[in-house]
Amino acid sequence: MGEGVLVDTDVLIDFVNEKTELPNSPLYITEVTLYEFIRGSRDISKSKALLEEAFSVIYHENPIIQKASEIWVTLRREGEILDDRDILIGAAAMIKNIPLLTRNKKHYEKLKEFGITFYK
Repeated sequence: MGEGVLVDTDVLIDFVNEKTELPNSPLYITEVTLYEFIRGSRDISKSKALLEEAFSVIYHENPIIQKASEIWVTLRREGEILDDRDILIGAAAMIKNIPLLTRNKKHYEKLKEFGITFYK
């Protein structure tokens, strides 16, 4: 992949609420972001369909799951805790070689040692 931007849930919510713009680039979300967003929607089916139309959805295939598991184990050994959803989103960004667009850089800072990059 390597081209485009992976949009985190917080940025997606801001975009839908017209508080931010999205870059003019191929846009991706992970299945975690899809889940987090639609679970708060009034019409889940409609919201899901609209997101799948507007974004390419990255599903967590084996390389992403493996990377996420390696990150979790390493962080656990270091006494660090990071939400599994953030680890999965971060692992997807790393495996697909796509920068992450998020306002929660503080959450993802722990993933810098594993190779995550951020959209500027």
